[in-house]
Amino acid sequence: MLSEPISTRKDRRITARKEQILKAAAQLFAEKGYHRTTTRDIAKAADVSEGTLYNYFESKNDLLFGILSTLVASQQIDIQQDEGLPKDARNYLTHILDHSKKTMMENRTMLQSIFSEILVNPDLRERFYHELVQPMYDLVEQHLIIRKELNQIRQINLSLTVRILYGMLLGLIMLEFIGDEKIFMEWDQLVQSFSTIFFEGVNL
Repeated sequence: MLSEPISTRKDRRITARKEQILKAAAQLFAEKGYHRTTTRDIAKAADVSEGTLYNYFESKNDLLFGILSTLVASQQIDIQQDEGLPKDARNYLTHILDHSKKTMMENRTMLQSIFSEILVNPDLRERFYHELVQPMYDLVEQHLIIRKELNQIRQINLSLTVRILYGMLLGLIMLEFIGDEKIFMEWDQLVQSFSTIFFEGVNL
C-alpha cells in the first residue's frame, strides 16, 4: 500500500489548522464582536500560539476575509438547469428557501461574525456583495427566466423579483439572529405562507 505523499499530508495539516483558527475567530467575533476580540483571544480559543496564528493569517482583518472566503466556498446551490430542475414553480421556490435555510444553519456563526462588520467595512461589504450576493442573484434569475419561458410565472421584472426574494432571506436571517424563534421552528408554515403570497397575492 502506497503511503500518502509528504506534501499532501502537509497541505491537509495546513488546511485543518486554518479551519481551526477561522472557526475560533468566527465564534469570538459572533460572541464579542470584531473590535473587542484580539488575536491573542483567537489563538487561545484555537489552542495555538499567537505566533502560529500569524503564520497562517497576517492580521485580524485577514481572518475576517478568511471567514468570508469560507462562506463563499460553502455557497453551492445544487439546482441544475436540466431534468433535475423542479418542474413546479412552487416546488422550485420551496427548494431555494429550504436550501438557504440549510446553508444558513450550517454557517450561522460565520454569517453572524461578519454581518455587523459589513456595515462599517467597505472592502468586506464590496466582497460580500460581489462574491456572495451577486452570484445568488444571477443563479436565481436564470431559473426565473426558465419559469417565464414556460409560462409558469407572470411577465414581471425578474431583476427586482430576485432582489425581493434575497431581501426576504436576509431579513429572516436577521430576525433569527436577534432571537425570533418562530423563524426555524415554523419554517414549513413560513415557506407555505410566503409561497401563497408570492404566487397568489393577498387579495381576497
